[in-house]
Amino acid sequence: MVIDILRNLTDHIETVAVCKKQAVYHNGLSAKGFYYVEQGLVGLYQVSENGKESLLRIYGPGSYFGYRSLFTAQRYPSTARAMLDSTIVRINVNDFKSLDTISPDLASYLMQEVCFELGEAEKRLMQFNAFSAKKRILDTIFYMFQTYPEYPWTYREIGEYSGTDTTTVIRYCKILKGIGILERNSRKPQPVNLQQLADYRKSLLIK
Repeated sequence: MVIDILRNLTDHIETVAVCKKQAVYHNGLSAKGFYYVEQGLVGLYQVSENGKESLLRIYGPGSYFGYRSLFTAQRYPSTARAMLDSTIVRINVNDFKSLDTISPDLASYLMQEVCFELGEAEKRLMQFNAFSAKKRILDTIFYMFQTYPEYPWTYREIGEYSGTDTTTVIRYCKILKGIGILERNSRKPQPVNLQQLADYRKSLLIK
């Protein structure tokens, strides 16, 4: 369905190669279109007042991003940056009304995605308030390696995504290595087996 939709937008799209760590767009810029990940991985980063970036969302192949700011006619509140060498499709439209005229199917699909992302954001906010750092770290490791196993995830990225400081992540991952949940000899966090990790998550009653 996604490929068929993009074919119908031939006059409004361009394909761009983005190198690892290269920004697709920066926070504060005006939204003039949105994007689709054809290949690679893109991270959405929140930038603090002192310039520090924190990983908020991850977009892999088949994902759209950057469209919410287009819908609301606001500037980008975050920075999108390639986490791997990526191929990105830029859809050049000025506003939601234009998109709805050109491709009502895609407009409808993205409206559903907005609702889904809002629900996910509310869920993560609840988890930050309700669950311990250990549970958030476990959930994040499982999500990252289940969804994007090809990426070399770092302790820092796990910390940013789980709302936990890097030191706490490293300390807890050392415990997980000790009990055989993570690879003992790997410098980076690497699950021994995803099913084992899933079973371990279920076995713990971490509040």
